[in-house]
Amino acid sequence: MIVRGYEDGDVDRMVLQESQEITREWIKDLDLAPLVANSMVWVAEDNESNVLAIAGIAPQWENRAIMWSMISPLAGRNMVAIHRAVIAKIDEVPFRRLEATVDVGFEPGLRWMRMLGFSVEGYLRAYRPDGGDQILYSRIKQ
Repeated sequence: MIVRGYEDGDVDRMVLQESQEITREWIKDLDLAPLVANSMVWVAEDNESNVLAIAGIAPQWENRAIMWSMISPLAGRNMVAIHRAVIAKIDEVPFRRLEATVDVGFEPGLRWMRMLGFSVEGYLRAYRPDGGDQILYSRIKQ
């Protein structure tokens, strides 16, 4: 597995979990160029050039950013390496507070947030574009 910067078309090449399919259009509508230019969007790719994960950090203001990710169902055996890569990126960024949201009931995502060192902050009703609920997590660097 390799971790590299995001390139146009990566999101189109990715097989997504059904629960994240709505995210594909959201990501495609974003102007990722400023984040890509600042190394804030990464791709995990296997040896067969399958996009396993796309993750990014979007600055909000000094010391606060929102972290997001899309994980392919093909990522399975590479999740430990993906997890380590995300931890390394979290450690590199200058933001003290990172936030992330996960769909209510999506146990793998909820578990991964805890493994990444995030804590629950709240329940966000009708937060997704389709009206779905999410859990807000944060991670504060000491």
